[in-house]
Amino acid sequence: MSTSMEADFQSKSLPVTRAVPASTQEPLVQESSGPPGSQLPAGMGMKTLIVAVILMAAAWAEEQNKVLHGGPCEQTSHPYQAALYTSGHLLCGGVLIHPLWVLTAAHCKKPNLQVYLGKHNLQQRESFQEQSSVVRAVAHPGYNAATHDQDIMLLRLARPAKFSERIQPLSLEQDCSANHSSCHILGWGKTADGDFPNTIQCAYIHLVPREECERAYPSQITQNMVCAGDEKYGKDSCQGDSGGPLVCGDRLRGLVSWGNVPCGSKEKPGVYTDVCRYGHWIRKTIQAN
Repeated sequence: MSTSMEADFQSKSLPVTRAVPASTQEPLVQESSGPPGSQLPAGMGMKTLIVAVILMAAAWAEEQNKVLHGGPCEQTSHPYQAALYTSGHLLCGGVLIHPLWVLTAAHCKKPNLQVYLGKHNLQQRESFQEQSSVVRAVAHPGYNAATHDQDIMLLRLARPAKFSERIQPLSLEQDCSANHSSCHILGWGKTADGDFPNTIQCAYIHLVPREECERAYPSQITQNMVCAGDEKYGKDSCQGDSGGPLVCGDRLRGLVSWGNVPCGSKEKPGVYTDVCRYGHWIRKTIQAN
């Protein structure tokens, strides 16, 4: 995160959402490189080869640091991921859960939202991508913008998604007692060096015990929130990832909601809307709309 951006967010009281702030929305034009290639020029000696391998490893390690210790997702690993745009700029992430419905955070509600499905690189027009306008946005009636409690919203698409290898819905976690040791987050949000990547990024994290989360954020964690993070490397979601998925055991456990500024604190995990508590509301809303 840049110094100016950090100061901008620190001037606001916590909790801080992880949508792209209006003042910083800009086209995603930064080039995001992947891991170095594995092919070396012919005729390279062993000593030169060893030096080259060391340099490649260092470059790859540096790239990992740029994505909050995560890295580029595999192209077919995220068929449920949605990108929410407003006025031609990335605003939030979302999750396809039904041919006509995308789940996201309530604080991502804006007029004239456009939803992109099947995306991997935001700067490329990909043959498998789909775009749809939003005809109805239904935020949870209990959403509290001040505390971000019940930060969840359903978006009805103008036309149903066509399922393919790159576009598939994600099942919801219904068991709130499920305690997965391995989860992952993904999105096009701000990276550790302050850029917005072109290619979607993934990171493995784990659920944080409620008592630990409440110690990190005294009097701010409600029963509708779940915390996840990584105390070793500080893997985390960040601005631009809001509304995106926290996936545990191949099910949607949470939606990126809010967290510490700057992102990536080893002591303060990210805070997510606990999707397992909303199955009834989701079904009821879809049936009524």
